[in-house]
Amino acid sequence: MSLIAPTVSGPVDSLNRVEDQDLNSALMDIPKASRGGRAYLSLSDAGQAAGEVAVDGPSSSKVPSLAVTDRPLNAYAAASMTPDAGGLTPQLTARTSMSNQTSLDYRNKQLALLGPLRPQPTKIWKRKFVKLMVVGDSGLGKTTLISALLSKPGEQLQVHDGTNTPLGQFLKDPDSLITRVTWKDEQDKVVWVFRVQDTPGYGDDQDISRHIGMIVQHINAQNTKWLDMESARDRCIDLIDVEDPRVDVCLYCLPPHRLRQNDVRYMAELSKHVPIIPVIMKADTMTIHEAQRFRQEVVNRLQNPALSGIRGKIEVFRFSPQTLERAGLPSSAAMSIPPFVVIASNDINQAALQDEPPTYWPERSYKWGTAEAFNPDHSDLLFLRSLLMAEALEEVSVDKRQRYEEWRQRHLATPFLAGLRRRLLRFALATALPAAAVVFAAQNGFDKQRMRDSVKDGAQRLKERVIGKKAADAQSAADARAESAAAAALREAEAAIMAAEQAQQAALQELQKGRQQQQPAQKKGWF
Repeated sequence: MSLIAPTVSGPVDSLNRVEDQDLNSALMDIPKASRGGRAYLSLSDAGQAAGEVAVDGPSSSKVPSLAVTDRPLNAYAAASMTPDAGGLTPQLTARTSMSNQTSLDYRNKQLALLGPLRPQPTKIWKRKFVKLMVVGDSGLGKTTLISALLSKPGEQLQVHDGTNTPLGQFLKDPDSLITRVTWKDEQDKVVWVFRVQDTPGYGDDQDISRHIGMIVQHINAQNTKWLDMESARDRCIDLIDVEDPRVDVCLYCLPPHRLRQNDVRYMAELSKHVPIIPVIMKADTMTIHEAQRFRQEVVNRLQNPALSGIRGKIEVFRFSPQTLERAGLPSSAAMSIPPFVVIASNDINQAALQDEPPTYWPERSYKWGTAEAFNPDHSDLLFLRSLLMAEALEEVSVDKRQRYEEWRQRHLATPFLAGLRRRLLRFALATALPAAAVVFAAQNGFDKQRMRDSVKDGAQRLKERVIGKKAADAQSAADARAESAAAAALREAEAAIMAAEQAQQAALQELQKGRQQQQPAQKKGWF
């Protein structure tokens, strides 16, 4: 190995010397047993061993001939010096020099490894997935709400509208109604993949059970898809790198002014499968007092649905008070949030887009004024966006994982019990029954011929019983057919009699009418 002696291109500042002294002090405190039995040299000793060079400058101070580079533990380099013609030369490979600040940062990290605190591991980039579902009646503005939640200045977000999508097409290809956005969290090294699943509205359909069944089927299908990926034999990658299809939370959109029974029943059924967040749409159509009263009415109906077939309260997703406080909501709002009372709009304030930095500010303009979607005095949309896209992301993800584990236990329990029943029945037929027959024969004396005759008699009786049952069933079916034919004949006879009576009455009416026409007209006079 060639020996290269690094040189100094300029004076070393005093801060570097202080760091080296601290490093030497830390190294000298290490017991010799942990140093591998070698005696470590200080930097001053290393400088004397390596030879000193003069530095041009106002002072005549001398510094060791060690380059200002990222020297990992200088005492190690000093201890590994080998003699050379001019003295001792450090056995170091030539390396690219770094800035003084980088060198200081590197040495600080090395000192931290030897300090009282545990080191912090270096983070690597990873992906996390969140899936939000939006459900509600047609015409409430679900697509506009999705656009307001996800958009940012200067971005043309393509929101997939599910208003005119048939239910069958939604079940066949639900991904066609997904809107996706991604962003990076530089601090935590996380790439968030946020997806919003739009759904067809139930419209004027009075019987919403079919629509509820469709949404529940979709939710369970996503859970089953994830379970299949977990248990797949040919899976060769970690599931942390796979896009998670499961639904985290559901926004249920409510119309303003009046809470309908269909919506209460829908929320009650849907909350059994996924946590819901009620959202009252079109808040600009209500006054302040109307909005407050309607919000309280929704809270009361969630606690007491007062509908047949619904027991207990409707479970909604509850944000922790700390999360609500981080989002800017007061702690007193924890009992009334959700529901959120929001305004959404596709009209964007163009002046706000020209600000520096630009601001995404949707609003609705009227003759009497402007309703601003992200103004906390007008709408809760800013708080909802802050919770769903920043403050409550981890909270929502943890709740999804816990809920999925409960679903997984229920899903896997039913096939196991069914298989256990089949195994117990097979065991009884193959083991228990023959053993009982042997014990019975031993107790009553085993006679081969008598046992054979008994089996034949039993088989004959069973055959006769089966044949008799079939004959009885056939006779019953024949009697039923005869009764049906007799009833049909009776109905036809009654219809014929009724038709004859109607014909007779018509003939009598015609006869009377003819007699009246044949009578001569009589003159009227006074008597």
